[in-house]
Amino acid sequence: IHKHFIDRRDCRIKSSIYITTKDSHTMTDGPTIYMADDIEKIAKFCIQKSKIPDSEMTSILNAIEFNNQLLDDIRSLEKDMEDALTKSGDYDKDKKMADMRVPPEVKAMAKEIDKKKKIIKMISLNEIYIPNKKEHCERWASDVDCKKAFTCEISDHIVEKIMLIDDIEDMWKILLLMGIGVFTTHKSIAYIEVMKELAQQQKLYMIIASTDYIYGTNYQFCHGFVGKDLETLTQEKAIQAMGRIGRNNIQQNFTVRFRNDDIIKKLFMKEDDKIEVKNMCRLFNE
Repeated sequence: IHKHFIDRRDCRIKSSIYITTKDSHTMTDGPTIYMADDIEKIAKFCIQKSKIPDSEMTSILNAIEFNNQLLDDIRSLEKDMEDALTKSGDYDKDKKMADMRVPPEVKAMAKEIDKKKKIIKMISLNEIYIPNKKEHCERWASDVDCKKAFTCEISDHIVEKIMLIDDIEDMWKILLLMGIGVFTTHKSIAYIEVMKELAQQQKLYMIIASTDYIYGTNYQFCHGFVGKDLETLTQEKAIQAMGRIGRNNIQQNFTVRFRNDDIIKKLFMKEDDKIEVKNMCRLFNE
């Protein structure tokens, strides 16, 4: 019986490792979540395999560096302006700034800030490097029907907000331009807010996150990866992770893709040492 069904088994998706290139068309209907322990490793893999030319990457990084310098200057001017208004004893600073009823030196600083904001460079990534955009599909999946392939939808307004974030690494900005967001221990509140907004509206192609992200979120996904470095994932957490996928529309395609077969075995084998059960017992016994 086993041989009978194994011999007739059809592999639906022959490859799904190259999530930003030749396998991206298999991510259909909605966003994907990639759960892993080493989030930075997956993020770097996504950029590396996208094969963005050195010339384009240099141009983007130079523009980001230019913007970062402008942002440093703007923050410095804003602090000087705040200090000047505080020294003048103004407690209704916002109203006076709106009416421009402020000392000449403050007006000059405000004009300089506006001037610097106007020269911030808008950065865009060629759509050939953005998963499942038309040009991207033509390059990586020209022989496949990509009508249901899901891609990101990031407006110029969001790109501008991303470029104005000055306390995150350049790598996270590049990934967001590709439609990939990362939930990790960021110190940047601005980045997290942009991420939440895009995730809530399902504008991202993919989210890379730790398994802790599955708790406390109602964002829905059509596809999910369970990284190979999650060998310590408990049975309960694996079930919770799977529960974030495929709760939207019965007409859509959903997949859970395990990069480690041992985690699949956990789903079907009895687990005697249940950490979650022990924690709940400890909680209610205290």
